[in-house]
Amino acid sequence: MAEALKIGIIVGSVREGRISLPIANWVKEQIDALVEFDAKLLDLAEWQLPMFAEPNPPATGKYTGEKQREWAAVIGPMDGYILIAPEYNHGMSAVLKNAIDTVAAEWARKPVAFVAHGGMGGSRSVEQLREVTAALAMAPLSSAVHLQGAHQMRDGDRFTAGEAENRRLAALFGELDWWGRALRAARNA
Repeated sequence: MAEALKIGIIVGSVREGRISLPIANWVKEQIDALVEFDAKLLDLAEWQLPMFAEPNPPATGKYTGEKQREWAAVIGPMDGYILIAPEYNHGMSAVLKNAIDTVAAEWARKPVAFVAHGGMGGSRSVEQLREVTAALAMAPLSSAVHLQGAHQMRDGDRFTAGEAENRRLAALFGELDWWGRALRAARNA
């Protein structure tokens, strides 16, 4: 059997009472049932990354801040990512954009998938994230899971997805597996 893909599930909201965390926990539960993946939940509320506070642009690779270096050390070894992407005011959350902008080379040549909510199922957030991730030489997947009416699927701290959402997430995992293995082989070649 092939080595499991290391996947970072990044919670793209830090708001109190956010639904992004229950959604991320649902994604983590589903992916943990698959031997193809070794997933790690990365909650940006726990990271508290500074907002453009470092003296060097991330593209230089000259990371000076402790948090920036720690973030690079976690992001770098991953084979791919799933971004839990809320839509705020017709766009991505500032905290998620900042997390992406904190490092550079560590993202390159790896697939990125999106599980989005808010607005029109988070579609405008994903639209912007596709452009940003492509600019960092990531491979944004063509499909995404757009959760329409996500708040109605929340039961306290749990996200209770229906059959349709579980099917879409399983399909996303299949695409992530294919791209993750293809790009890992290419990076290693």
